[in-house]
Amino acid sequence: MLTCQTLVAQNKKVNYEAELSTQFSSESNLPFWLVTNKYGIYPDENNGTLNFRIHSTPSNNSKKIDFNYGTSLVGSQGKSSDVFIDELYVSADWKKIGINVGMQHRAVKFDGLSLTNGDMLYSGNSRMYPEVKIELNDFIAVPYSKNWLWIKGSFSNGIMLDDRYVDNANVHHKSAFLRIGKKQGLSFTVGLDHYVQWGGDSPRWGNLGGFDAFMDAVLVRAGKVLVDDDGNESINESYNKSGNHIGQNTFELAYSSQKIESVLSLKNIYEDKSGDFRHLKDVKDWNLTFYLKLKNSKLISSFIYEYYYTKDQGGYIIRPDHPIEPVIGFDNYFSNVGVFSSGWTSHQRIIGMPLFTPSYKDGIANGISNNAVAAHHFGITGTIGKIRYKTLLTFSDNYGRALLVNDGQGKLEENYSKSYSYPNGLSQQSYMLELIFPKWKKFPFELSTSIAVDNGKYLQDNIGFQIKLLKKGLLSKKGN
Repeated sequence: MLTCQTLVAQNKKVNYEAELSTQFSSESNLPFWLVTNKYGIYPDENNGTLNFRIHSTPSNNSKKIDFNYGTSLVGSQGKSSDVFIDELYVSADWKKIGINVGMQHRAVKFDGLSLTNGDMLYSGNSRMYPEVKIELNDFIAVPYSKNWLWIKGSFSNGIMLDDRYVDNANVHHKSAFLRIGKKQGLSFTVGLDHYVQWGGDSPRWGNLGGFDAFMDAVLVRAGKVLVDDDGNESINESYNKSGNHIGQNTFELAYSSQKIESVLSLKNIYEDKSGDFRHLKDVKDWNLTFYLKLKNSKLISSFIYEYYYTKDQGGYIIRPDHPIEPVIGFDNYFSNVGVFSSGWTSHQRIIGMPLFTPSYKDGIANGISNNAVAAHHFGITGTIGKIRYKTLLTFSDNYGRALLVNDGQGKLEENYSKSYSYPNGLSQQSYMLELIFPKWKKFPFELSTSIAVDNGKYLQDNIGFQIKLLKKGLLSKKGN
């Protein structure tokens, strides 16, 4: 251990970032865009927050193993005080192969303009869980393809340490992507992400398994019949797949040149086989994204438009005579009523699509109350004079959850229809404008201010502000 620390210290620049901010609003809670996709750093109330981060600088020498590390500590004071570790990680990279242990923020995509950071399953909206990850951290060329075929992927497992229904639930993730095209010019990428919550200790079903359960999650297999202390059985894990599975398919067309970068992508999420590659012709829930970066433009340097639609929820089929599963569909995205009742949340916040809303019971997340939405999102960034700006505009209609309604005339398929918690939808608009000012010679901090507004029928009308001071620098250029 000492040898490793010495090796790192002798070859690494150590950077620090100190951020002091205050967030306040006209209501008791903060507007949507002052807390969304901030890794859960800011509490959802008027507060002051201090974030101190140190991290090493990655090397450009890919021929040697590159060790890196980092940590950040967050303290906030609102109605109550809180101190927690935001990041804590060590990593080793060789060429484009990496191993990462701990919690590290993921790369910001699309200049931070996307509603989901380009990922509906993991947007950076909640606090992280620690994991061990092996990945190709960039696309590598397939041998003998003359740089026309590229692959990228990852494999990881983590553990959720927050207060939730199933304690110490694990999270397995794997991804695989194939790209066709050169680095410059036109390219097409297709790929998938697959997450599974598995294992842990359930207050009703007890321990949910060890290595066998992990292999069930990785290979998408059925698990065991669950039995509680009273002898009651659940076939949720044995009839379906073991664990809480969610997936995302990606189709992306990109163009890159010396003047522009552009991306047109299509993604869909799914909870079961209703949305996987074999059933794409039936998928109705999609995310469409168009991103454009103008490399030589200052006034508008980047622009994004995104459309999200999640009302179909995998559709539904009625099978009145089926003894186990009379209804197929109603995926109820990010929820898992049978076993993992806290769903796809971490520290009481949605891990992925931030327009979805958790519900709570006894102080912990207990399912999702709003996951059927239709939304348009716009983002623009650029520079006016010496001031950098970013503006985000989100327009959504929120329908709550999809519901199965029976007309009371029988139990045949024609007696059922789909409705929603909010049948007519609750419209909502959320806006944000951020200004980042140039450094002043006698003022050693970077100053930024933000104004955010919520207006509509789903969230409380609200206006809020953020003032942030940021100081960056080197703790040491080389180890001693």
